[in-house]
Amino acid sequence: MHLSARLDLADVPPGSGGDVVALLDITAPRQEAGADRPPATLQVVLDRSGSMGGGRLDGAVRALLDLVDRLDPRDHLGIVTFNNQARVEVPAGPLTDKEAVRRRIRALRASGGTDLSSGLLRGVQEARRASGDRGATLLLISDGHANQGVTDHARLAAAARDAYGHGVTTTTLGYGLGYDEALLGAISDGGAGSALFAEEADTAGQLIAGEVDHLLDKAVQAASLRVRPAGPVGAVAVIGELPATRMPDGSVMVELGDFYGGERRRVLLRCVLPPTAGTGRVPVAEVEVGYADPATLASHTVALRVEADLGGADGAGGHAPDPEVRTELAFQQAQTAKREASEALRRGDRPSAAATLAAARAALAARRPGGADAPAGAAPELDAQVAELDALAAAALHGDANRTAKAAYASQHGATRHRGRYQAGLADGGPPVPPPPPAPGGPGGGRTGAAGRARGGAAPVPPPPPAASAPPRGAADAPGAAAASGGTDAGRLRASLEGLSVGDAFGQRFFRPESKGLPPDALPPAPWAWTDDTEMACSVADVLLRHGRVDQDALAEAFAARFDVGRAYGGGALELLERIRAGAPWRAAAAEQFGGSGSYGNGAAMRVAPLGGYYAGDPARAAAEAARSAEVTHTHPEGVAGAVAVAAAASAAAGEPAADPAAALDAAIAHTPRSRVRAGLESARALLGRSAGEAARELGNGARISAPDTVPFALWAATVHARDLAAAVRCCVGAGGDMDTTAAIAGGVVGARVGVDGIPPAWRAAREPLPAWLG
Repeated sequence: MHLSARLDLADVPPGSGGDVVALLDITAPRQEAGADRPPATLQVVLDRSGSMGGGRLDGAVRALLDLVDRLDPRDHLGIVTFNNQARVEVPAGPLTDKEAVRRRIRALRASGGTDLSSGLLRGVQEARRASGDRGATLLLISDGHANQGVTDHARLAAAARDAYGHGVTTTTLGYGLGYDEALLGAISDGGAGSALFAEEADTAGQLIAGEVDHLLDKAVQAASLRVRPAGPVGAVAVIGELPATRMPDGSVMVELGDFYGGERRRVLLRCVLPPTAGTGRVPVAEVEVGYADPATLASHTVALRVEADLGGADGAGGHAPDPEVRTELAFQQAQTAKREASEALRRGDRPSAAATLAAARAALAARRPGGADAPAGAAPELDAQVAELDALAAAALHGDANRTAKAAYASQHGATRHRGRYQAGLADGGPPVPPPPPAPGGPGGGRTGAAGRARGGAAPVPPPPPAASAPPRGAADAPGAAAASGGTDAGRLRASLEGLSVGDAFGQRFFRPESKGLPPDALPPAPWAWTDDTEMACSVADVLLRHGRVDQDALAEAFAARFDVGRAYGGGALELLERIRAGAPWRAAAAEQFGGSGSYGNGAAMRVAPLGGYYAGDPARAAAEAARSAEVTHTHPEGVAGAVAVAAAASAAAGEPAADPAAALDAAIAHTPRSRVRAGLESARALLGRSAGEAARELGNGARISAPDTVPFALWAATVHARDLAAAVRCCVGAGGDMDTTAAIAGGVVGARVGVDGIPPAWRAAREPLPAWLG
């Protein structure tokens, strides 16, 4: 652990008393590449009361099925459910029989009341039994208010605090708009975990997957901060919303919980100096961070003596303000404003909530670069916070008060307790707040054509800018329009499909334990089975070859008739395709997904590169047909934009194989409507020449299963390794995340450029044959 401090003494005149504000930076070490991690223990406590019936429980079931795929067999998983009483569905233990666990999850049904306390306490027992002294994470998911058993907030928080004392960190996920955010927040504070908010099923799945990602990357366990007054300082206190306990000796204790590799937290302290403090360098605080190494369970302590120079440093007998500390103070005050606004909204006081948020917004805006002594490099974080406060203030006055209260509470909790995770969520999806009126409510999303494996999660994704829309179609809608737009190329379609399927199958192998740790140039054991990525791409290719265009009815029929549950389809895809197979109109079924907002997942993008190859050299036509192909399953503009970008890139690459590789990325940018996908593509263009690790950190690696999180990096890899399919695919696998999908997209685009002969024969031989029905 790295620990550092900086001080602001502007309010301490030389020779007088006053408050010294200290900013502590605490950063966890990064995990060594390739290092074996210890087995993780995750205990899920799931509300199965009557209010969870229908889509909510179904969404939780899909998320848990994905979670089972994400964990290794040596990891421990337990599932406790509760309604009127708690029930152990899956005893906590190693995941040696994943199929048995999946069957138990699929059998869950909702009924009864909400005895949250019984579920929490039984889950803690299971977590402690399974983890021993290695520690565990408990994830409590509920959509309602505790109405049976123990319902007192303080007692339930104390139960979580006691569990944390025995190594169990508790995170809560409030699901829907009916839960009690104050209760779940108190429990997560007691358990030193996160307080998450998901209005709908897809966001819940993303957040659950994100918590699992952090669990698997845990570098520091059970960290605590202890601050003691030193020298003339009479008292110390924590500034902001971070829960702290004052100890009998006057020190302050803060339970920080677990850190993932490289995670950074910031803590503000107020140290009270008496008038007799004097001048010169004096100690003001003794700081200790204690923690355990999750790999060895060895305990460690990092100590720091914080000293202040009370002599005056600005040449006028006083001290200049420290921009870094002052900006952090404004940031923490903004988090307090969010909590206060949430409380005001719960009691029906909209004007007070909006005024509190607006005042915090003004104070924080003054800290932006160009404002009052703003620190260098602060712009991205400050801009995101200011935008978030703007949206919250507007929603507080005119939006859904309940939704806004929950969003404000979850935001302040994340920014206070888990700063690094919160910032990662902003980088991926923007502020986790409801859109300002009159924009529609927060969208659903997630992948409908995606394999259910490594899945990440973050803050809810805001709607795209108003101008986002599918490209114009015009004559592209008409049968026979392909010939009018310059012809088609079945050979490039086939080459792209070969590249896509090889990338998909290669990436899929790396979700299997036996493929991890292979030498860099080694190939995983054959045969390589392809997934839903390839199965759906084959249907796209088949429809194009038979109809010369995207016949949406034929494509929907093909998807529904051919889907094979053994190809690792995601839960959303299975639900949609089963409905279509049963006779539901595909337009209505796709539009009704995720509360009527449609899917913005990466499924439409993963299957579409061969379409770009088919319309080689005509990215405009490819973009229009890609939009039509996406709409069969993905009606959200971001889902459509992901497909458009991949098809345009593949078309440009196939049409001019010898051209500058960046031209294909430029074509994708030019033909993709304004959206988060397009913004990601523009960032990808600026990152050419940077390392894959840097690109993945900036653009995402598909772990959040959305089109914006997947397509920019996949096309970055296809551009950087434009003429080397093996390198492009390995690049995607090396970045982690949704490896089969990013590798499928990159393989499909590179395959369209290099042709079948440019795909390594050994890779094609290792991949299982494509379906016989494709011809």
